[in-house]
Amino acid sequence: MKVTLNWLKEFLDQENLDPEQIRELLTMSGTEVKKVEYTGAKYDNIVTGSILSFEGHPDADKLTVCKVDIGAEVLNIVCGAKNFKANDKVAVAVCGAVTAQGNKIARSKLRGIVSEGMMCSEYELGLSESSEGIMILDENVKVGESFASAIGLDDVVFELEITPNRPDCLSITGIAREISALLKIPFKPFKYDFENEINIDKDFEIEIKENSLCSRYSAKIFTGIDKTQTPEWMKTRLILCDYRPVNFLVDLTNYVMHETGQPLHAFDRDLLYSGKIIVRCASDGEKIRTIDDNLRNLAEGMLVIADEEKPVAIAGVMGGKDTEINDGTVNVLLESANFFGPSIMRTSAQLGLRSEASNRFEKKLDPQLTVIAIKRFEELLRSIGGIGARAGIYDNFKSAKRTRQIELRLERVRNILGKEIKPQEICDILSLLGLDNRLKIAEKVIIVEVPSLRFEDLEREIDLIEEIARIYGFNRFDPEPPFSYIHRGQYTNEQKIIKKLADSLCSAGLNEVINYTFVSEQWIKSLRLDQEDAYSKAVKILNPINEDFAYLRTSPMPLMVKNVQNNINHGIKDIAIFEITKTFRDIGEGRLPEEKTVLGVMLSGREILKGWDSIEKNYDYYSLKKILEYIFNIFYKDSTLDLVQKEYKFFHPVISTDILINKFRMGIAGKIHPSIADALDISQDMFYLEINLDEFMSKIKYSRDFSAIPAFPCAEIDIAVVVNDSVNSCDVEKEIRKIGTRILKEVRLFDIYQGRQIEEGKKSIAYSLMFQDETRTLKDTEVEIIKKRIVESLALRFGAKLRE
Repeated sequence: MKVTLNWLKEFLDQENLDPEQIRELLTMSGTEVKKVEYTGAKYDNIVTGSILSFEGHPDADKLTVCKVDIGAEVLNIVCGAKNFKANDKVAVAVCGAVTAQGNKIARSKLRGIVSEGMMCSEYELGLSESSEGIMILDENVKVGESFASAIGLDDVVFELEITPNRPDCLSITGIAREISALLKIPFKPFKYDFENEINIDKDFEIEIKENSLCSRYSAKIFTGIDKTQTPEWMKTRLILCDYRPVNFLVDLTNYVMHETGQPLHAFDRDLLYSGKIIVRCASDGEKIRTIDDNLRNLAEGMLVIADEEKPVAIAGVMGGKDTEINDGTVNVLLESANFFGPSIMRTSAQLGLRSEASNRFEKKLDPQLTVIAIKRFEELLRSIGGIGARAGIYDNFKSAKRTRQIELRLERVRNILGKEIKPQEICDILSLLGLDNRLKIAEKVIIVEVPSLRFEDLEREIDLIEEIARIYGFNRFDPEPPFSYIHRGQYTNEQKIIKKLADSLCSAGLNEVINYTFVSEQWIKSLRLDQEDAYSKAVKILNPINEDFAYLRTSPMPLMVKNVQNNINHGIKDIAIFEITKTFRDIGEGRLPEEKTVLGVMLSGREILKGWDSIEKNYDYYSLKKILEYIFNIFYKDSTLDLVQKEYKFFHPVISTDILINKFRMGIAGKIHPSIADALDISQDMFYLEINLDEFMSKIKYSRDFSAIPAFPCAEIDIAVVVNDSVNSCDVEKEIRKIGTRILKEVRLFDIYQGRQIEEGKKSIAYSLMFQDETRTLKDTEVEIIKKRIVESLALRFGAKLRE
């Protein structure tokens, strides 16, 4: 929202106001000033002038040579416009001026006649998108005056960001009240006596059928409308605040709305069907042509303003074309109402139609503003156009208490703000904000009366304390550390584990990704998640933004595959990523979805790049297993990790496993099915790992154990056995560890061989074994005895033979 300094001054009892000080104070008090624009600077070297005389150009029929008085001198100006006469006041751009289009004015010759400046149009001044002639100024303008000063353009415009809880600040008066409190200067509110004007004329009736959607509807009839022009000062203020001047009545409604914060709408009284306005909900299929000349289909429940025949406006959003103000309008019905914000927001969204009025109604306006806005409209109308009005204001008001009392404890203020503020200073701040208050010294309490204007956002004692703090000035509070560490925030155990996990994976060379929790139906089906019970039954979003956000994902896999696809498309083919996120699964109607915290890891491309000292190697299933073991060794102790083959539709039928820790299933690992990769035009293998972190963390045995560096040497031996091709190396390794006793510290698989030297259907598996005792040096005979036991046990269980 934009406000101008000159407009604000009308409601502040002080002339000299520093724009930069206002910017600082408003921003620090919670009303952000995004931009300050000094508008007069754009009109340097443009002054007001009076046309003394003019005559046709001797060598050009379409040009006129004018003598223009600019106070200091008389200029000879050649002009192409024809819409002026002698003694007209005009805007003159003298040499050195720059038009809104960036054209610099200089002394020049036009068809042999010297032109010493330019008489400007509204377009050239940047006040209109187009114009047919030069701009004719008010006859009372002083010759030689700065053009910007003459029509009120010598101003300062503040562009503000208003928070949704402060509808009172969506107006000039609201911002002026804030400035008065911040600068401690008097505020000049509207003072109208309208109590005796309400409903004294019974010729017109207002019926509200939906009191829950319209708490107040006020109106007044104005008669004898003539073709009054909008004053230049009013046009200027509206333009500076981003309103487009239309005609006098429309401009006046916009002016009063921006000044008071209360939207108004003017109907042509003679185009209404009868002397009755009905506020009701639309019928399904009902239509209305709005003032933007679009025929709109109304849905049941949308609030409309109607006469006894048809809807004449969409309440709080836009008026109807059939009753619009036009050049022949003589009598006007002015509407000033208070509508239920959520209803207006819903209607505006359904119709895709937002306006300045709907933006204000959505924030829940003060019902007391309706009659104030009507009186302000009437005041300006009489002063500018001398137009009359029917006696009385028609007002249908659902009585409701719009004030509340709040007890403000001085001790509570001191405890919350950490500073002693004098009781009288607190009372002064509250008074400047328009809050009546009285101090009870004995009880150390201030009784605060919250007016209707602030009823929506000042509900509790803490709200008043916040008001005191922002007006007192946040910069006046001394920065101090917290008094106590009792309430100091700490990570939960789960958060610590997740942070440690993420840090560990980053240290291992993986990059973290953060994807949306939403996924499309297409990606669910592409990855075949709908064919697996554990990953089907995705939760459908009732109102998705688009089809890509139709479901909550049951696994990180689809979007991580999409990450791979996007990276490959951008030329990045070596990918090692992980994501820690939430997944959701529908577990039945009427029940909340099952929610899990899940780790997903995706590998694709090259693990080791080719170099002078290294051989290129692609990621494979064992790369995935290596990461899993890395995680396992960090968080688990004295536990077993097993990878048990299980087929999943989205994995390669052979390279597809469940992850078991201490025989509890905690996740899956495998290679994304090649046919899925082909369908997505991904030409390289993808390996995926997923762990249910809720299970993982519930059974974790993470501890920081330290041990001394071994004092005695280790003994290493290699062992190779020949087994059937169907034997799993993991099972062989378990058996070795079982027989190896406590002195077997490490078992490492280093070779699997199948070839000419091995019988068909068999394979050779070679392990490196490391033995060590912390209390003594091992003897060779001890190691040999254990090796013999291992070979015998493997032979007995797997039919293994020692490979010589």
